[in-house]
Parts: sequence; C-alpha cells; structure tokens
Amino acid sequence: MLLREAMNFVKSNTKRGWEKLPDGRKNKPEYAERAVLEAMVNHFIHRDYTVMGSEVHLDIYDDRLAVTSPGGMYNGMLIQDLDIADVSSERRNPILANVMAQLDYMEKRGSGLTRICNETKALDGYKDELKPVFKSTPTQFQTIIYATSVTQNVGDMSETKLTERQQKILNLIKASPTITGKQMSETLSVSQRTIERDLSAMQKKGVLKHEGKDNDGKWVISE
Repeated sequence: MLLREAMNFVKSNTKRGWEKLPDGRKNKPEYAERAVLEAMVNHFIHRDYTVMGSEVHLDIYDDRLAVTSPGGMYNGMLIQDLDIADVSSERRNPILANVMAQLDYMEKRGSGLTRICNETKALDGYKDELKPVFKSTPTQFQTIIYATSVTQNVGDMSETKLTERQQKILNLIKASPTITGKQMSETLSVSQRTIERDLSAMQKKGVLKHEGKDNDGKWVISE
C-alpha cells in the first residue's frame, strides 16, 4: 500500500532521538508520526486523479519534509488565503475518504490540517517558526512540515545510521549477545574482517559496545 510505503520511507530517512529518564527513555522524533500520516492521507484523498501521469510526491530535506499532489483546493480557493481552522471538509474523492475513515486513517469530518499543526506543536523542541505551512495553486497542493530541533544529550538510534548488513548484525546480537565475529561471518556469508569493520564502526557510532575480551563476554546494545 502506498500509504504504508510512504510512512516507512519517512521513518527510515529521519532521525529519532531519545533522552534517558530515571524510569526509561523518552523518544524525541523529528516529526510527529500522526502529523505525517494525516498529511499523506490528506494528499491521497484530495489529489486530482484525472491528471494523467501525476502522483503524490514526498520529499525529505535536512530541515523539513514536503508533500505535493496534483489538484488545488476543491472549491478553487487558495489555502494560504484562508484560516485553516475554518477550512471546510469538502472532498474531491468522497469514496476514498470514507475508506480511509473506516480504516481509522482519518476522521470523517473536519479538516486534517488543524491536526497536522496540533500534533507537530506537541513535539518537544517545537517553536512557532516550525508551524506547518500549507500552499496551493489552481493545479497543486503542498504541505510542508518542519523538523523539530534535536535537544542536547539526546541519542540518535535512527536505523539510517546503519547499513543493511550492520542492521543484520544488530539483529543477530539481539538474538544472541554472546555471538562471536566468526559466527556472524558464517551466518551472513561475509569475511570475518568485514564483520570486524562493521562492529568497529557500530561501536564508534555508539550503537553497541562489547563487554569482555576477544571471544569472551557479550555485546551490549546501547539504550
């Protein structure tokens, strides 16, 4: 499903920081997942499907993500000229909207734009200048959601820091913390030297550490 693929793309290409607390840890993502979901759903149900060869575009930059789709406001107005709190819930594709509502991806009534703003505002590190921006022309609609700043003393366990093989190594260690480099190399069908390079890189990134010497001891994944 395109919506699921879009959300996975955002998760794998954005940072998800965290802060240690006395009773656990608190996640501090760059974007509110529900805000991004609401934006994607909004663009899928409001896009103009009569424009052949067009599609919904999701672009991620260092400080923001932008979703753009063909088709402006259904009533012909420009979103930047309106108060989003007063935007009506007119839908270009009511059947698709009802399906999304039944799947609990959106509410049946009311604008999702306000929810995008509220979910973003609830994130730690939010500032007024990071308020989502909505733009439209007669032929397209765009939603821009800005990344919240990552506070100091926050770790970054984003999987984008790891290569595909390093992620596989992490999964092996989760399953067996005492696994050796030789065992990993045999399981992943790569040289032991390659495994050692990956393990060294992962330790430098702070993803894991080794307790013990050589083959004695175990791997510990950073929390």
